[in-house]
Amino acid sequence: MKVILAVDRNRGIGKDGAMIYNIKKDLAHFKETTMGAACLMGKKTFDSIGSPLKGRENLILSRDKSLKIDGARVFNDVDEIISYTKSIGKEVFLIGGSQIVSLLLPLVDEAIITKIDGEKPADTYLHNFDEDDNFRIYKESDPYEEDGIYFKYVYYRREK
Repeated sequence: MKVILAVDRNRGIGKDGAMIYNIKKDLAHFKETTMGAACLMGKKTFDSIGSPLKGRENLILSRDKSLKIDGARVFNDVDEIISYTKSIGKEVFLIGGSQIVSLLLPLVDEAIITKIDGEKPADTYLHNFDEDDNFRIYKESDPYEEDGIYFKYVYYRREK
C-alpha cells in the first residue's frame, strides 16, 4: 500500500474539506501515478473530490453503514477493506484523509509526497515521514515551479 499526498512546509494537506493547494502539474502526476490502481479514501476525501476517480477503483472507508456511492466500493470495516485490498492484485494508494493514513500506516510500504515550499492555513495534517524511523527517502525529483509555487516529489520506502 502506498500513500500519495501533497503537503506544505507544516505537513498541512487540507482545510475545510478541501486541498490547500491546487497545482496542475501535481494533479497530473497524481492521475498518472494512480491510473489503473485502487484509490482508498475516507468519505470526506471522496466528498472533496466530488465524484469517483475515472480509470481507478474507488474504495471508501466510512462509518456510515447506509452509504452507497455509484462508481465506488464502500467499506465500513477496516479488516474487510484490508482483506479486499490484498485480494485485488493491483496497487493500492491511500489518498486521504489523514485519519485513514494514520489508521492504515502499519500497512504502508511507500509514500509519494509532494512537498510544497509554502504555507497555508490548514486543519488537516499528514504523518511526518521525515521523522518516522520506519521510512527512508529513496528518491527525490528535481524542484518544479508553477505559478510561483515551488514543489518536489519525495519518495519514501519502509525499512524492512
